[in-house]
Amino acid sequence: MKRILGRAAAHSDECLLSYLIRVSEQNGFKHVGHLLHHAGLNWKNNRAPVHQILSGEFDVTPFLRALELPEHRSKIFPLHQSFLRIIDTPYLIVKFPKICPDCLDELGYCKYEWGLLPMLACTKHRRMLIDVSPSTGSRLGWYRQHLKRFDGEHACIKPSTILARPNAVLQSQYIDSLISGQRVEREIPAVLQGLSFREALSLIHFIAHYQLRLQGGSFNPVAMQNNDLGQCYQNVWSELQGWPDSFYALLSQYIDKPMSNRGVGGLNKHYRDLYERLYRQQENIGIARIKSEFDRYIETYWPGVLEPERITRIQLSTTNRNIISKKDAARILGSRLGRLSKLVQQNRLAPVVFKGKAHYLRDQVEALATVIASNWTMAEACGALQLTRYKLKQLLDAGIIPAIQKPDILNRDWVIDRTRTLVLIDELRRKSRNSAPPSGAVSMARLHRQGYSIVRLVLGMQSGELEYGCVVNTEKPESFRQFVCFKTNM
Repeated sequence: MKRILGRAAAHSDECLLSYLIRVSEQNGFKHVGHLLHHAGLNWKNNRAPVHQILSGEFDVTPFLRALELPEHRSKIFPLHQSFLRIIDTPYLIVKFPKICPDCLDELGYCKYEWGLLPMLACTKHRRMLIDVSPSTGSRLGWYRQHLKRFDGEHACIKPSTILARPNAVLQSQYIDSLISGQRVEREIPAVLQGLSFREALSLIHFIAHYQLRLQGGSFNPVAMQNNDLGQCYQNVWSELQGWPDSFYALLSQYIDKPMSNRGVGGLNKHYRDLYERLYRQQENIGIARIKSEFDRYIETYWPGVLEPERITRIQLSTTNRNIISKKDAARILGSRLGRLSKLVQQNRLAPVVFKGKAHYLRDQVEALATVIASNWTMAEACGALQLTRYKLKQLLDAGIIPAIQKPDILNRDWVIDRTRTLVLIDELRRKSRNSAPPSGAVSMARLHRQGYSIVRLVLGMQSGELEYGCVVNTEKPESFRQFVCFKTNM
């Protein structure tokens, strides 16, 4: 039996390492390694399997019995076991401890949930947990002589004077509710509601990984300080609050930064790496929720540069993609490739740069094609109105016949507003006389010879200066030739 001077009582919500540090401090040992060595661990250089003790993988019960200490099993053990069964995220337990000094003063021990990575702040005092000395910058360690001090410092750890950001507190409250089993759905992003701890953390870490990949970094939360990790988690929390639009915005940024050279570590230009990871982990409900939105994003926005047989695992309701190549856009518009560049300069199309090449939004291109197809070109308008190009040009320049598109330095084609032109024809038809033509009435050609231009003629018809009849042409109902027998009212 190994004798020690003092035997502290363990608390039900205490971290197992915290209990060993308190016993070591009470009995004058330098750190927990010396205490366990005294109990018979016999590891080289008085080291100890700290992480395994914290997770519950290493059973310290025999050594506690040797010291006549009460048995105390790690509270993290059930959580750790659930992550071992289906490992969707390998990050759960901290490498370096973090504490709330206020709670430590009140309780006299460290709570076990502080040993979990996503616990960023004390939910009671609403301050970030401390893991770094503000004076020396050194990390708080498990191999320390005093529970309330950093190594080499005589003063007790002081609490931060700055309150934690709301998102850090919200996440910590959410994680605390998952651990305790008391679900708190209020103020929790909808995408997280109903998830278990493993599923929620897998979702959070998945988003964090690809957020940092976009910035050229990597997500390694075990090595990060709590404040840095807190910033990363807060960015994820903000994205989850705007779900799914914020997730779509994240994916869209990879169009310009596909990171194909990173293989499975990042997104290639077709998102195949990301989809493979989502497909393998879809038994996790949290990952499955990401996958469903990713599938929806692909169906709506993915550039149509990948053959359908390459994405057989993605269930698409249509083979069309909203982002199309320049050649496809030109085919839809029925124009030459160079025309698209001019449409961009006219702000009629917005290009999407993909791997250095311009692509276009299908719905925008089809809408423009519909506008062009439902209106008239110059030749079509001349044929429908039965006017020469010279007379039609006069009416267009005078604004009597409206144009959607006029020729300019970027464009050589007319697009004439068919709907408003038909309204003009209907208006002129309504103003025509219903009686027999009076004596002295002349034809439109005769009026032109008398000095009436086509513009003056139409304006006179609208103002009542000219009286005229109408003989409807069933084959050409828009024709100006249906207006006959003109007589001036002056």
